[in-house]
Amino acid sequence: MRLALLLILLVISCSSAETEKLYERSFHVMGSRVELKFYSPSERLFHRVVEASLERMGEIDRIFSNYREDSVLAEVNRSAGVGPVSVPREFLFLTRASIDYSELTEGAFDITVGGLFELWRAAAAAGKVPSETEIAGALECAGFRKIRLDEEKSRISFASDCLRLDFGAVGKGYAVDRIMEIAKENGIKRGLVNFGGNIFALGSPDGKEFWEVAVAAPGGGFVSRLGLRDRGIATSGDYERYFEFPERKYSHIIDPMTGHPSENSALVIAVARTAAEADVFSTAISVLRAGAAREFAQRDGFLGFIVVGKNGEKESYFGASVFPKR
Repeated sequence: MRLALLLILLVISCSSAETEKLYERSFHVMGSRVELKFYSPSERLFHRVVEASLERMGEIDRIFSNYREDSVLAEVNRSAGVGPVSVPREFLFLTRASIDYSELTEGAFDITVGGLFELWRAAAAAGKVPSETEIAGALECAGFRKIRLDEEKSRISFASDCLRLDFGAVGKGYAVDRIMEIAKENGIKRGLVNFGGNIFALGSPDGKEFWEVAVAAPGGGFVSRLGLRDRGIATSGDYERYFEFPERKYSHIIDPMTGHPSENSALVIAVARTAAEADVFSTAISVLRAGAAREFAQRDGFLGFIVVGKNGEKESYFGASVFPKR
C-alpha cells in the first residue's frame, strides 16, 4: 500500500550515455511525498514531465480523494445509493478494475470498505473499539457485488444506500502508473517513481542491471533488498499506520470479510507488473489465509511476495518472471 518505508539505494553516476542525465525532483501531494528520478536528454524535458505529472496527480486527486468534499468520489458516496451518478470514464475504469481484483482475490481486496474505515476511524477518535453490532452493520453495507456500473452511459449506482467506496488500497499505485505513462509518452526509458512507498522501476540506472530497493523491517534494519526493473512494488503493514485505542493498536488494514483489522501478518511486500497491482496484492495478501502468497506466485509468474509474520518469521514467494533476466 502506501507505507513510506521503501528506501531507494542508488549508487550511480549522473550520466548514462553522453546524451542522458539523471534528474530528480520531490514534492508533496495527496498527503504523501513523491519522488521522481528520470534519465532525460535535457532538463527541459524532465521539467515538462514533472509539470505534467503534477497536473495529472491533481486530476486524480479531484476524482478519487476521500478527503475532499468536492471530489467525484465524495459525490458518488453521497448519491449512488439513491440513483445512478454520472462519472468520468477514469472513475469507471478504476472501479471496474477494482471489481476484477476483488473477484481475483476472493474479496480480500474490496473498495467498498469505506464505511468500515469510517467506523474504525471514528471509534479510534472516541477511544472505544466498535461493537460487534456496529461492525456487522457496516459489513452489511459493503460488498463489491453491490456496485452497479453502466459503462455505456458512464454511470455508477449502489445496491445499498449506505455503501461507501474507498480507493486507498489502489489509488497511490494507480497514480504511480499514470506518472510512468507520462514519462514514457515523453520518450523517457529509465527512471523510478516513489509515491509514499508505492514504487515503479523503469529500465535500469547507469552501470547496473536493475534499481535496488531496500525494504525497512518493523524492528529496524531491512527485511530485504530487491533488484527491480520494469516492476512495481508496494508494502502493507501494521506498525506504521494503525487505529490506536487506549488498550492496544489495530492494523489500518481492514479485512472486508470480517470487518475487523487484519492480524495475519506484520508486513507484506508485493512485487507485480504495475504499481497498482502491487498495491492491491500487498493489501489482499495481508488479509488472506496462510499460503495465499505462495498460491498467487505459483499461478502468476509476474507476482512475488515477502511476508513477515507477527513472530518476525519471513517467508518469500516469487514467480518465475518477477526479477530481471541477466
